[in-house]
Amino acid sequence: MERRSYVVVTMRLTVQTLFACILTLILSSSAVSGSTSYDVKKSIDHDANAFTQGLEMYEGKMYESTGLYGQSQLRQISPADGSLIMSVDLPSTVFGEGLTVIDERILVLTWKSGLILEYSRNNFSSLGDYPLEGEGWGICSFSDRLYISNGTNMLSIRDPITLDSIGTLTVGSDGQVWNLNELECHGDHILANQWMTPFVHVISATSGEILSTVDLSSLPSGTSGDRNEVLNGIAWDDENGGYWVTGKNWTHMHLVTLSPDDNEGEGFNEDQNGQMTYIGALLILGIPSLGIIMAILSRVSPPALIISNEEEQTWSGTR
Repeated sequence: MERRSYVVVTMRLTVQTLFACILTLILSSSAVSGSTSYDVKKSIDHDANAFTQGLEMYEGKMYESTGLYGQSQLRQISPADGSLIMSVDLPSTVFGEGLTVIDERILVLTWKSGLILEYSRNNFSSLGDYPLEGEGWGICSFSDRLYISNGTNMLSIRDPITLDSIGTLTVGSDGQVWNLNELECHGDHILANQWMTPFVHVISATSGEILSTVDLSSLPSGTSGDRNEVLNGIAWDDENGGYWVTGKNWTHMHLVTLSPDDNEGEGFNEDQNGQMTYIGALLILGIPSLGIIMAILSRVSPPALIISNEEEQTWSGTR
């Protein structure tokens, strides 16, 4: 009886594992949007002490926000050589996050302080703050609305003048993407860094569909090897016709141009036929396997099986 129970438990776990693997592969394949390649036009120095959280170009000037308690800053940087032009310290009690420029105002998010800080673009003087429910990660703006990320696949939409909430935008389908971080609004798209990955996703600003993804893992980054040295920071440079990208404590910033691969149509369309072929193959291989195992299990009457997992998974990385 003991052996029979052991066999049943093992086979049930096998079924669960196989099902999870198939489901993961299907979700992964559905998350693969049209790919986008990039070319590096030029690179400049970046302050390796800057824990970059936000990056934006406005009227030819580059602005950066940095994080960490007691080290967060709003900075103006020279796009010619990366040198610091002007900076102001954020309150020591906040952890700075993304930023966006709206005319003569600069808005800077805070991570867990429940505040959006407002500064004068002219001299970085403080203009006050606004309430923010939940965490702040990334922010970008169009003329009539701004978007804020909070580490999920849900973006909040706010009025750019009053900062009142006017809606939400769900990015992708369930489980397709997570940890959306620094944002850049350009054209009718939102570009989003995905935290702890080398990916930038191109998202429809109206539907939330992930139109394309670019892998920037081959870009030169930091030098210390710290796992927090991840891609973060993307800003459209209209004058140079490309995007500036960098990361937390990176030693360089790179101006890149993006090019959709495989003639993907209107900028960034998914290759849905390829995805469906892949998913179909997975189902053809996976469903019969599950059927065979379930048929075997149906011939055995095992005792009740309770599987518990009390292990709490935590992430010790720094935002």
